[in-house]
Amino acid sequence: MVYEISSGIIIFRRLGEIQFLFLMKKDGYLDFTKGHIEKGESKITAAIRETEEESGIRCQILEGFEEKTDYYFYRNKNIHKEVILFLGEVDPRTKVRTSEEHDAYVWLNFEDAMKYLRHENQKRIIRRAMEFINARNNAESMPASP
Repeated sequence: MVYEISSGIIIFRRLGEIQFLFLMKKDGYLDFTKGHIEKGESKITAAIRETEEESGIRCQILEGFEEKTDYYFYRNKNIHKEVILFLGEVDPRTKVRTSEEHDAYVWLNFEDAMKYLRHENQKRIIRRAMEFINARNNAESMPASP
């Protein structure tokens, strides 16, 4: 079995509501921006590079959010893949430019993401991202202590 490790960024924007960016493959599969960590590259550097390559977006990572998931699949051999995902916010006017790896992109609010995502690990990560965003929003809106 081969072990692979990738990293990426869950990109979101505020357009009246929180919307998450998903890249779409030919079969309609929705996924986050992510890719292999190259030799000598940190997981954050790889996430930023892969996100820019796959979506044309360069964004800042929000500190304090890092989710890991893993899964198994077969592509000429058995592969165990670990994925590390960070969270990044973009301006609502940010333009997306997909790479050749993807056919399209879509912005989905939380409810639609839960409806259309195929894998439970993706849903878990979006739930955690939404919880993180909400907690951060609540902390920012609290009055300062006297």
